[in-house]
Amino acid sequence: MKKLFAIVIALAMLLSAAALAEAADYTGVWYLNAMEAEGESYSPATFGIEMSIELKDDGTVVGISSMGGGEAEPQAGVWEIDGDHVNVTIDESTLAMKLEDGALIGESDGQKMVFGREKVEVEVYVPAAPKADATVEDYAGKWVSAKIGTEGIYMDAAALGLEFNANIEGTTITLDGILFSSEAVEATFADGALTYAAEDPENALLAGLTAQLLEDGNISMLVTFSDSMEFIMQPAAE
Repeated sequence: MKKLFAIVIALAMLLSAAALAEAADYTGVWYLNAMEAEGESYSPATFGIEMSIELKDDGTVVGISSMGGGEAEPQAGVWEIDGDHVNVTIDESTLAMKLEDGALIGESDGQKMVFGREKVEVEVYVPAAPKADATVEDYAGKWVSAKIGTEGIYMDAAALGLEFNANIEGTTITLDGILFSSEAVEATFADGALTYAAEDPENALLAGLTAQLLEDGNISMLVTFSDSMEFIMQPAAE
């Protein structure tokens, strides 16, 4: 009986060791699915960022990353196990990562990066089409910036600290927030859009503005300082 019990215990230990070995298998492709900074978690896909790493059996690694839909170029490196961490080195930069709940988690410059075996698909925001038959009355009301777009990638305006308000009465647009302090401009309405251009754009805070109503009831507002920034404005909550 004691011998049988010892065999059972030994078998259990072997199975446990096998399970641990399987859990510690880092090889394969890992996808960057989440990033965390200052207590906030967000999907890199919402910023147009895609990244994956492939840890190969021979200790080499291939990293692939792209931003804004640009062409992805593979980068070669190496990886090694260091205690309960795996160190991934690409382009002379090393990221120490730990396996937690099936995810590889690393931290760099105070930012946590979470890689998973499966790529998490995220719905990327695409603005609605312009409303061709918009009238000036359709613009009336209070609006708040919801997203900021650059090179076709739209990010949360509030999370970036770029939230501001717009109040539209007729062709008068009053902006408040970020760089503005109840700044009112007189726009021109034509072809379904509101447009403003400063007389002396080089010496004006607001060089220009174009507001276009969209089919979903939001507004695409192109605001020009030294550069142009597109904001998606939503009706402000009552």
